[in-house]
Amino acid sequence: MYRNALVATDGSNVASAVLEHVSQVVDSDGLVLVVEVIDDVSQVFARTTPAGFEFGMGAAYDPEIADSIVRGQREAAEQHLQEARRVLEAAGLRHVQTAVLTGLPGDRIVRTVEEGNHDVVLMGTHGRSGFRRTVLGSVADHVLRHLDGVPVLLLHAKENR
Repeated sequence: MYRNALVATDGSNVASAVLEHVSQVVDSDGLVLVVEVIDDVSQVFARTTPAGFEFGMGAAYDPEIADSIVRGQREAAEQHLQEARRVLEAAGLRHVQTAVLTGLPGDRIVRTVEEGNHDVVLMGTHGRSGFRRTVLGSVADHVLRHLDGVPVLLLHAKENR
């Protein structure tokens, strides 16, 4: 059993499906940190995907609109994290923490794992490949390729659960 886990979510059904497996791999007295990564204002201004493709110019260059977008993402993330905490505590995990992080998801997850000395990462994957993966990027792939010495447990769940 692991003692210090990071669980990454984005609130989707795919990401949430991982929650039912956390108690099978993390000691009930262990620490579980559930994170969701949102855009920061600079990402909204840049209007790019994590893979670097530009959406083009538009209303997001207005600082008030950019702040509103980030605020909406933060509120949604906090709701997702509250639900994740409820599910994990109901499964018997005693020490669940949550955090909303900003930046590029793969980079932030890797940095948070390294800084927190986590001994396992759990996350869902959409299982994209080919062109869709190139255009949309893959957070799970980034974490696997950039995180050394820490097991990454991926669950490829059905999207329409």
